[in-house]
Amino acid sequence: MAQSRAETGSLEVVGRADLGARGLNAGLALAGACAYVGSRGEGPIAILDIGDPARPAQVGEIPGRAGTTHREVRAYPDGRWLVVLDYALRAGGVNQLAFYRWGADCTHPAAAGAYPFGARRPHEMYLWRDPAGARVLLYVTMFSGQAGDLQVIDASNPDAPALLGLGPALPGPLHSISLDPDGRRAYLSDWTGGLYLADTSEFAEAATGPQLRLLTAAAGAFRTPPGNVHSAVPVPGRRLLVTTDERYPGTGGCPYGPAHLVDVSDPAHPRATATLAIAENDPRTCLGAAPGTWTSHNPTLTANLALVSWYSGGLQVFDISDAGHPSALAQLRPAGVQAQAGDPALGSTATMSWSYPIVRDGLVYVADINQGLLVLRYQGPHQEEISGLAFAEGNSNLTAAVRAPAPTAGAAEPAPSPTRKPAPATGGAPMLGLVLVLLLAAVAAVFGIFWVHRRP
Repeated sequence: MAQSRAETGSLEVVGRADLGARGLNAGLALAGACAYVGSRGEGPIAILDIGDPARPAQVGEIPGRAGTTHREVRAYPDGRWLVVLDYALRAGGVNQLAFYRWGADCTHPAAAGAYPFGARRPHEMYLWRDPAGARVLLYVTMFSGQAGDLQVIDASNPDAPALLGLGPALPGPLHSISLDPDGRRAYLSDWTGGLYLADTSEFAEAATGPQLRLLTAAAGAFRTPPGNVHSAVPVPGRRLLVTTDERYPGTGGCPYGPAHLVDVSDPAHPRATATLAIAENDPRTCLGAAPGTWTSHNPTLTANLALVSWYSGGLQVFDISDAGHPSALAQLRPAGVQAQAGDPALGSTATMSWSYPIVRDGLVYVADINQGLLVLRYQGPHQEEISGLAFAEGNSNLTAAVRAPAPTAGAAEPAPSPTRKPAPATGGAPMLGLVLVLLLAAVAAVFGIFWVHRRP
């Protein structure tokens, strides 16, 4: 079932940075007061100061590399490091994970370790932090359709990342992967092969020689013909996913690729419950859409909201509280920047929102291929799920709630509860005073008795 389009929310632009109108922007990562924006071309990674979200400003870069795209970036703020997924665009390019570390200043990351993939090109990655320890794993998808399309890298020490294990062969090319927060279940987006669920407990438990065990057979996989399963992200606290279906103009075109809500309560038979779409995904009208890429891409989720980058459709927000009847809440299609470089395969729309949205301290950050970095505020149904988040992104399990503010110095003590009386003081100066009073009273009493007995 498709969703309703009666929008009842809004997205407000809080701040933006056009990155010099360079264009070809790609992945996004945040750490401390810094944002890092990758490149679809051979350009550098832009480093921005976002200490004031209303005025993000580029303050540095990680240089580009000939023949190589710095396509995806992830940050691990607690470890003060950034990982960049590089892959070759042409001869001489490099396929690797490159790590960068910093001390007190996140605007000056220094090269650390690297994990080379040789001639194989990596495509996407999911960062998983062990909730019970200091381990950090990177689940890297190769999108090749060959053996070893999933490679799990132990990045606990970014100076010396190491291969931990490989995934099994699948019918299609593995595009992306996500995990439950505890790391015990994975969701594999196998492109035209469909959606598969897997048991990843052995990786979560740090078992020797860990193996991934598929829970979905090929016959039970969820597919979106004639499209694909690009991303599959779990909805927090629910046995529900949002999957996206990325279709470029030359690979299916109208009605392009909508997103879906998928029930995964039965891992062997995931099933769609509803479709998330925009106006340009309507088969009755999509032929009249402007030349562009009107397709869903990367989702970041709360319990009842889906924030999805949608290429030419910008950033879309949906209410997913009812898995069978979602509704559109808000959208923003940024424009105004004429990018110096673009990708002809994507069409000519000014809007090309691409990255996983990131929620940080109640604001939403997203990178647009043409428009740069956008900082947004969502208002509408379930807005408390955004305002209550310190951090969330669809490609890691680093989600954290906003902490309660600490009491300020000199603040008044809270009034006692009306149902409980304040406990009496039991020590310190009040107790010492009471003892002295009793002692003086006793002395006075003895003196009085003595005086009475002396009288004739």
